[in-house]
Amino acid sequence: MREDGVGGVAGSAGGAARRRGLPLSLVILRYFAYVLAATLAVAVAAFVAFAVILNMGVAYPANEGDRALEETSARLAQLASDDPAALDAAIPSCYWWTTFAPDGTRLGGDAPDGKASLSREAAFGGLSVEYGVLSTARYEPVELADGTTCVLAYEYLPQFVSKELRDSLPNPQNVVVAAAVVLFVAALAGIVTRAARVIARKMNPLTEAARRIEGHDLDFSVERSGVREIDDVLGAMDEMRSSLKESLEDQWRSDQERREQMAALAHDLKTPLTVVRGNLDVLLESELPDEERACATDAAAGAARMSDYVRELIDVSRGGAAVFSPTEADVRAFFARVHSQAEALAAAEDVRLTWGEDAQLPETLQMDEALFERAVLNVVANAVEHAPAGSLVEVAVRADESGSVVVEVSDEGPGFSPESLRRACEPFYQGDPARATQGHSGLGLHTAARAATLHGGILHLTNRDPAGARVTLQIPRLSLPTS
Repeated sequence: MREDGVGGVAGSAGGAARRRGLPLSLVILRYFAYVLAATLAVAVAAFVAFAVILNMGVAYPANEGDRALEETSARLAQLASDDPAALDAAIPSCYWWTTFAPDGTRLGGDAPDGKASLSREAAFGGLSVEYGVLSTARYEPVELADGTTCVLAYEYLPQFVSKELRDSLPNPQNVVVAAAVVLFVAALAGIVTRAARVIARKMNPLTEAARRIEGHDLDFSVERSGVREIDDVLGAMDEMRSSLKESLEDQWRSDQERREQMAALAHDLKTPLTVVRGNLDVLLESELPDEERACATDAAAGAARMSDYVRELIDVSRGGAAVFSPTEADVRAFFARVHSQAEALAAAEDVRLTWGEDAQLPETLQMDEALFERAVLNVVANAVEHAPAGSLVEVAVRADESGSVVVEVSDEGPGFSPESLRRACEPFYQGDPARATQGHSGLGLHTAARAATLHGGILHLTNRDPAGARVTLQIPRLSLPTS
């Protein structure tokens, strides 16, 4: 009850601390406010820039064409078309002009082709206004002193006072708008970059906590970001970290207890094994019939292997691990030793064993002898256990085309079920649950498969036709790393 109460208070305090953070909506709203402020600032800057351009006389206002039309027309009425320089000097840059002879021939002017064509319609067809998508243009014919016609074309847009700027740049309004757009995009990019950096910084505690938990570093306190919703996630992650730490500590203590029990049991096994081996040595030193001597020899070999396993068990229980240590081994001597042990396994289960070795086997092979021996014997033991009494288990040792060594073990038992073909190499898998009550752990084929993998080979399960199972263990004839 005391622990629960403390946890509840701590949880409430943590929740209260998280609630004090700034809501994420306000963080986002702040940057929307920045965008709005930037928009207003750019708009004001554009307005001021445009006003400065007009006040400095760099450009005419949009209505300059209407305002100066009467005065300009009066000046033009006194001029002739044969003096284009005088015409150009008398016409402000807010107008484009084109002169036409009475027969419609274009005599001169600075209007672009499109406006010159419409100017002809204004001079002889009565056109006065052109309505466009973004602007409206007006055309005003003026009769010159020599009887020719000068058509003035102008738009309701600001224009540069300089005709060179007018003809080489967009109108001042578009220039200011384009500059404002560029400025707004730059400001928006800056705001977005700033927002990304701030949010990334706010997310840093979350990223750091995830990284440390992933690295199994659980002895730390999760920091806060100052953003309420992110702090809620960080708080949940901190609770997960704390729970995970407690769970792992409990698991470590449990594993430690199991290792200590396993070490104690393995140590206790040494005593009866020593007695068994001593008695077998005494028997082997006495006069025994050949059959009994063979049995005693097999028993002594089995006891020696058990002693090796007990030593490995003690090492593992002390925190060590079985090291994969391949060496160059004599293949014939290795399989002679395994053959003898396989014969003893078959005899114990009243099963006949045939053993065949290919003459093409390599003389030596890079392998971990103890591990590969366990693998082969586990496969043989599995076949012997499933074979009916009096039936035959066949072991064939050969070299394939690639030079790999292949051990093929076949029996006349019921074979593998479809599920067992998929899962028989999984640790602790037992196709028949009743086998667990008979002392089977479900580790034999898993151990063999793991040994094959460490050697760079494979373990393959199939069924024979019409009945029985076949397990193929293959390891390549290659130089392997020792780690």
